Amino acid sequence: MKKIKLLFIVFPAICFLFIKCSKTEQITNTKLLITLKDTAGNYISNATVRLFKNMTDSGITQLSDSNGIVLFSNLDAGVYYWYAEKGCKTNRRYGQITTPTPLILGTVSYGYSTLTETGTLMISNISTEPYLVSDSLFSVTLNDTPYISYPEVGSYIIHSEKISTPGMGKDTVIQIACGDTTILTLPY
Repeated sequence: MKKIKLLFIVFPAICFLFIKCSKTEQITNTKLLITLKDTAGNYISNATVRLFKNMTDSGITQLSDSNGIVLFSNLDAGVYYWYAEKGCKTNRRYGQITTPTPLILGTVSYGYSTLTETGTLMISNISTEPYLVSDSLFSVTLNDTPYISYPEVGSYIIHSEKISTPGMGKDTVIQIACGDTTILTLPY
């Protein structure tokens, strides 16, 4: 008799648990794993990585582990961007800075960045005439909007000339130092 009573108690309890568990929605965890290396192929640990959706998003910041990996979890679907830095090494020059496609809920996506020693170069034109400015890596026409880039550390020869007088330009040598901002004002 005890077995029958026990059966009447256990069977409904099992049915209740089965029904309750089958109605529970499965929570998905969307992740983005980013690997950081330097130009020599070494993993970069303790680099600060900020993940964000747009320029107004404060984002999420984490440090890379000893294998140069940072894992962001519980993300929404969508496109993400990241900025990685350690000292004056940043991902502004090489590798990914964004997910190539929107993240899909419940999946793990992968990204990578190569960090290099960089500085900031800002070129402004204070004259009323437009200038053509170039070096071995870029060529741009400057009016009143400054040109900003993040070149690797080193020396560069910058050539500039007025658009109205082609062939009459000037060269200047600039030095980009690690983490510094170099400002070049036209005309010089």
